[in-house]
Amino acid sequence: MVTAFSLSGGNAHDAPEGEQLLDTFERLEGQLYMLMDRAYEGEKMRAKVMEKGYIPVVPPKKNRKNPWDYDKELYKQRNEIERFFCG
Repeated sequence: MVTAFSLSGGNAHDAPEGEQLLDTFERLEGQLYMLMDRAYEGEKMRAKVMEKGYIPVVPPKKNRKNPWDYDKELYKQRNEIERFFCG
C-alpha cells in the first residue's frame, strides 16, 4: 500500500492537490486499485490514475450524463482510509 498526503488550504479544492501528489509516485507491484473520494471523480483525475496503471474506484456524481460502473464493495473500504488519517 502506498500512503502519501499533501495539505492544502481549507478554501482550496482537493483535486488539484491530488493530481500533483499522484505525479510523485509509481504503482507498486500487485497494487491495482485506487480508492478515491468523489471529489476526485473528474475525467482528468480518473485518466491520470489509469495512466499510472491503477483502476479508479470512485462513484460518479449523481448528475453525470454517462455514469460508469465501479466496485461498490471495494469502495466501502474507503472508510478505512478516512479512519487512518482521523485517528
